[in-house]
Amino acid sequence: MKRTIVTILIIIVALAGAAFMLKKNKAKMHEQTTLAKKVNATVPVQIAEVKEENIGGAFTATGTFTPSKQILVVTEIAGRVVSLPVDEGQFVTKGQLLARIDFATSEAEAKSAEANLQKLTTDKERYQRLVKSGGITQAQLDEVNLAYVTAEARLITARKRLSDSFIRAPFAGYVNKRFVEEGTYLNAAKELFEIVEMSKLNMIVNVSEGQVLSVSQTKEITVNADVYPGVSYKAKVNFIGAKADANLNFPVELEITNIKDKPLRAGMYGRANFNLPSTTPSLVVPRTSLIGSVDNAQVYVLNGDSVKLKQIVAGKVFANSVEVLSGLEKGDRVITTGQINLTDGNKVTVLNK
Repeated sequence: MKRTIVTILIIIVALAGAAFMLKKNKAKMHEQTTLAKKVNATVPVQIAEVKEENIGGAFTATGTFTPSKQILVVTEIAGRVVSLPVDEGQFVTKGQLLARIDFATSEAEAKSAEANLQKLTTDKERYQRLVKSGGITQAQLDEVNLAYVTAEARLITARKRLSDSFIRAPFAGYVNKRFVEEGTYLNAAKELFEIVEMSKLNMIVNVSEGQVLSVSQTKEITVNADVYPGVSYKAKVNFIGAKADANLNFPVELEITNIKDKPLRAGMYGRANFNLPSTTPSLVVPRTSLIGSVDNAQVYVLNGDSVKLKQIVAGKVFANSVEVLSGLEKGDRVITTGQINLTDGNKVTVLNK
């Protein structure tokens, strides 16, 4: 009986001790939490001043390069390939021979048509003399004239067929693909080569509605690619799209002049830099200060040791800055980093005073 009472007392004492320690730890944790709240009472941020600038400046748009010319060379006649003097990756000049189709039959037809035309030319001249002297009738001369016209058409057709058996490059460029081998029999309209011009490339970029009106006034456009750091390529505007997409962006096609010893290739990624003419001074803020979209832009403005959330009307968007049409004044200080931890009225600590 005594042992049981002693055991119960020990358990009671142990439970009391555990409860005391839990209460003590809870009080300590509450004290630490209160201290942390005091220490972290402000949110660390960085700021930038609203400035007035001539925002002609520049903006950048990205895109990928495409060939300015790309064509599939096809055969216009049926026949067997007897010669393929070029291969994939080879540069060819305009008019260079790419392939020859068996031309023996076409050549024979052309020679026959030429001989027949020569005979009818002689007959035509003789019949013209005879009709004047009454030796033949006008109907007989008309038959010879008809035969002459038919023979002339046959010769043109035969020469065209003979010419079509020599497949030539339509413009200077690179043989990107070759679809046939020597000895292959081809039907008409069979694809032979894919030729790509590389002296000039195209690139389509998307610009905002605030930028599209300035594109046509751009003084200079340069293009850069990561594969050639520090190298700039000259570009010009080919056309500006008349209709925006769902994101209110307009397509702009650029033509880029390639550099021979540092050639860009179709499919590479590039950046187009538009250098715009200067305009009247406008208020600008860093793009990093904006919260939300450009169409519904907000910024946090420093107000003493706290922040105030303000709605603004944004104008033109550039590479690193945004034009402010209303909502801010010159000299206002906007938050550029730390906004994710802010709400209207929060206390802040400025890190870049």
